[in-house]
Amino acid sequence: MSMLSPIFIRVSEIWRQWDLLVSRNILYTLKSIGWDVDPISPATKDYIAVESPTFLISNLLFYIVIIGFGRARIRRTQRKQDLQNGSPGWVHFFVIIHNIFLILLSLYMCCGCILEARKNKYHLWGNEYKQSEVEMAKYIYIFYISKIYEFVDTFIMLLKGNIKQISFLHVYHHATISFIWWMITRKAPGGDAYFSAALNSWVHVCMYTYYLSAALLGKNKHVRKKYLWWGKYLTQLQILQFVLNLLQAMYCSAYSPYPKWISRLLFVYMLSLLVLFGQFYYTKHIALEKRKLR
Repeated sequence: MSMLSPIFIRVSEIWRQWDLLVSRNILYTLKSIGWDVDPISPATKDYIAVESPTFLISNLLFYIVIIGFGRARIRRTQRKQDLQNGSPGWVHFFVIIHNIFLILLSLYMCCGCILEARKNKYHLWGNEYKQSEVEMAKYIYIFYISKIYEFVDTFIMLLKGNIKQISFLHVYHHATISFIWWMITRKAPGGDAYFSAALNSWVHVCMYTYYLSAALLGKNKHVRKKYLWWGKYLTQLQILQFVLNLLQAMYCSAYSPYPKWISRLLFVYMLSLLVLFGQFYYTKHIALEKRKLR
């Protein structure tokens, strides 16, 4: 143990310097553009990865680097016929466990946010953040941490060699949503934030149920076509989610006591997702159906 102590001290010092560099610059930049995440909410200040953005930023950098190296390695070492052989059995088993876990976690977060909203007598929109609502803050925090864990979705795609699935939309959404929810968790983990967390959690219950079904059904095209016909409607549900969030952002920007800059950020962010998901939906469903009819 004594031999390892200098290593731990050195690593700790490196992390301290890195944390100081990252947190100072991130917090200064956010404040300079009007996204003031201070003061930190007392309901979440003692939770891991809330007070400082360094843990999240480090994970985001790791996420981007792994994607870059993973995509390059797949293109360099795997031929098309290799990808058709499928992934190892342990990857398939992990995918099943991963999806079951996220179905249960998403259901837990959705129900938790709704129950807390009812208990605190929330309106649909226009709810003030109150520091006393510590249980709601707990669910918002779990929701934020879940966004970091969902990076695993991308790592699974890399393990399976599905680099086509790792689109700009996929990476953009995973990377940005985690940072946005860090800011919300730090500044105002409650109030109007409940709506987006509950709605997104429910959409994820449906989404990961679809992924679990796909994993269990295997690659038989006839079986998948029979039982996974609702993929198109899942994308429509995601788009509906963004429309509702956009309407919420417009309402809250004008009438809610919730921090205005968060509502305005939500408005811009939802516009970007509507454009990207709309393009994805058109390419995968509408344009494809048009080609089939020719």
